[in-house]
Amino acid sequence: MSISSRRNAGVTIILIVASFFSAHLCFSILPSVFEPWNAQATDQLFVLRSSIPLFRPHYDKTVVHVDLNNSTILRLNNFYLNRSHYARLMENLAAMGTAVQAYDFIFAARSNAQDDEALIRATKEAGNVYFGVAFGLVTDASTQVQSLLDDASLDYLRATRWLVPSEPAASEFFTGSQPLPTFIDLARHSRGLGFISIKSDVDGVFRRVPLLVKFQDGYYPSLPFRVACDYLGVSPGGIHITPGRAIVLRDARKPGAEPHDITIPIDAQGNMRINILGPWEAMDHYNFADVYRASQDSYEMGRWKKELAGKIVVVSDVSTGSTDIGPVPADVNFPLSGLHANVIHTLLTESFLKEFSLTEMLPLEAAIGVLLLTLALRFSSLSFLLSSSGLALAYAAGVAFAFLYGNVLLHLVRPLFFIGFSLISITAYRYFKEEQEKLALRKSFEAYFAPSVVKKIMNHPEMISNRGEKKELTILFSDIKSFTTHSAHLSPDQIRKSLNDYFEAMVEIVFKHGGTVDKYIGDGLMVFFGDPEPQPDHALRCVRAAMEMQQKVRQQGRESEQEGSIPIQIRIGINTGEVVVGNMGSTRRLSYTVLGAAVNLAQRLESNAPVGGILISQRTYEWVKDEIAVENPRQIQVKGIDVPVSVYEVSPPA
Repeated sequence: MSISSRRNAGVTIILIVASFFSAHLCFSILPSVFEPWNAQATDQLFVLRSSIPLFRPHYDKTVVHVDLNNSTILRLNNFYLNRSHYARLMENLAAMGTAVQAYDFIFAARSNAQDDEALIRATKEAGNVYFGVAFGLVTDASTQVQSLLDDASLDYLRATRWLVPSEPAASEFFTGSQPLPTFIDLARHSRGLGFISIKSDVDGVFRRVPLLVKFQDGYYPSLPFRVACDYLGVSPGGIHITPGRAIVLRDARKPGAEPHDITIPIDAQGNMRINILGPWEAMDHYNFADVYRASQDSYEMGRWKKELAGKIVVVSDVSTGSTDIGPVPADVNFPLSGLHANVIHTLLTESFLKEFSLTEMLPLEAAIGVLLLTLALRFSSLSFLLSSSGLALAYAAGVAFAFLYGNVLLHLVRPLFFIGFSLISITAYRYFKEEQEKLALRKSFEAYFAPSVVKKIMNHPEMISNRGEKKELTILFSDIKSFTTHSAHLSPDQIRKSLNDYFEAMVEIVFKHGGTVDKYIGDGLMVFFGDPEPQPDHALRCVRAAMEMQQKVRQQGRESEQEGSIPIQIRIGINTGEVVVGNMGSTRRLSYTVLGAAVNLAQRLESNAPVGGILISQRTYEWVKDEIAVENPRQIQVKGIDVPVSVYEVSPPA
């Protein structure tokens, strides 16, 4: 590997590593800005899953809703349902053989004796009713305020808390503060209470729920967690917490199934990611009014028994005016009671979502970095752009595949940031590097080619052959008469200035006629015409350039005499013939040049040309005879050629 290649590889590695850390810094320094981007991007996977039947998760119809909605109010002709209405609903659901009645309500205080007694009696007789309790979810236990509760209510909550083993201690779990439970007499006759408080993510979307909160040196379960544990026959003693990793339910048993352990993935705060089935309509919903009136008709009651027997029923108010609505990944206006049902469904079906942590993502992101490096080192800028974009699309597709088929949630946005930062930085580096190389190349070309030719070469680099090619070109050699003798009396600065002024004038004429400067040989000059830009009249261009060069030198000579500097006179030899043209030299220094016998003959003609004259070969004469006047045709013997060479002198302009 060359030094330049090693340097490019080193810079590429640095840029990829810097892109990796830049992506991570975005999410670590400003998580409230960037993490919601990832969460919202991931939400689209839920939308995709729920909108395509092939990808929709299996719905276990054990979990259903009974909704108090606008239709219920109209059909019962009562906007404010009293507790007797709920009592009758409980009685009917119990008669229908439901396994669980989970009410997303807090009956916080008594209302009137008759209705309260009806509700208490129905709850007691049903034996499968759960109610809610509200907690303030705080991270600092010292902020608890419980003085608003009476002693009996506080004693009840303390008595019904769960003592669950945790290893290590669940120090980051939420603490339940300021409890607001269902009133004590009703709570005592229920199957149990569970908290219904939920915190949204920072962007306001509800994606996860704490299953347990710390309370009174123990834990209090959420309503859906309490329902699921009772349904699965798991007591608090059969639950084990590993904070930040899992809650394990020992020997959980669904009706008719074998007992087994259920491992629920959780974060450090005890949150479980809810595997939302889809929008509100994804689950079965029944109208409160239909269930309420079922007891009026024995046939209807029989039909409802077949429909709801053994099911877990979540009862909630979703009528207009209910404030318990918020966005979830699959629905922007989702009645939040549906979260409780989805939590129960997730627990019963064990369809848990596995969210990769930062540590778990690192090997995957490292693999992406290796792929980026491989692509960057193997491909050109355009190919790297396309392949990196393909890598980003492939990763996004992989994230979707992992979610749809494995219930795995990989971080989507941060690796895409990593790929994007790498793509931008490497492309920018290559662009500026290529621009610098083009600038250096342009400056190099400008010393040898006419500006118009340089522009064409930069736009079409293929004009400069990377391999030798045989072409018929016209070569010109010029040399200053007795320059070494004259320069012996001049200072180095005077010599440099004289040569620079001379070559500047000569090269300008060469470029004017479309010639290419091959090299400077001391005070001599070698140029050729006909390449890299094809010129059908390259011989004529060369001769006309030579005539103008002699004219310019004579003009400079008159000026030199007036200034007392070197009187410059030159000889020019021109030959047309087949040569090899291309980039030649070593890997460290290449030169675009011509080689061959035709080049040697042009140089010999220059040494035999008269001072101030132009000597051309027979082949050049054949190309220009109709345009250029010549004189003194003759044959001369030149070094390195056995036979005499026919030559012509170009007539000076009149």
